[in-house]
Amino acid sequence: MDDGPRRLRDLLAGAGEPLGMKRAVEVGSVWARWAAIAGDTMAAHAEPSSLRGGVLRIRADSPAWATEIGYLRDEIRVRVNDAVGESLVEEVRVWTGPGRVRMPATSREDRGSQPPEKEPPQEPAEALARARAAWAARRNERP
Repeated sequence: MDDGPRRLRDLLAGAGEPLGMKRAVEVGSVWARWAAIAGDTMAAHAEPSSLRGGVLRIRADSPAWATEIGYLRDEIRVRVNDAVGESLVEEVRVWTGPGRVRMPATSREDRGSQPPEKEPPQEPAEALARARAAWAARRNERP
């Protein structure tokens, strides 16, 4: 018998199954590697929202991206399974939900993990003036 240190993962093998955490490491790996699996462009507009019973649900930030991801669902399934090294995902379902998609991990690394810069607050009168000017310019361009 080996007297060396044992990995916690090996000691807890099977312990997570009754708690519903059987594949927590693999699922966490999908979330952590999402930008690499999906690519930076797709990851900027879609993110995994759940993975249960072999069904990976992906939230897209617009119907256009949901449609695009729907066309790529088989490729995404293959990429995810290749990334984790086993057949974890059997089906990919896409849905559209409000809100911003979190920034892909690779983009954060390129920026040195700095939080995104916030736009300075605008005065309502300035915003209204800019909106009126843009509306007038578009109105004057029409025949």
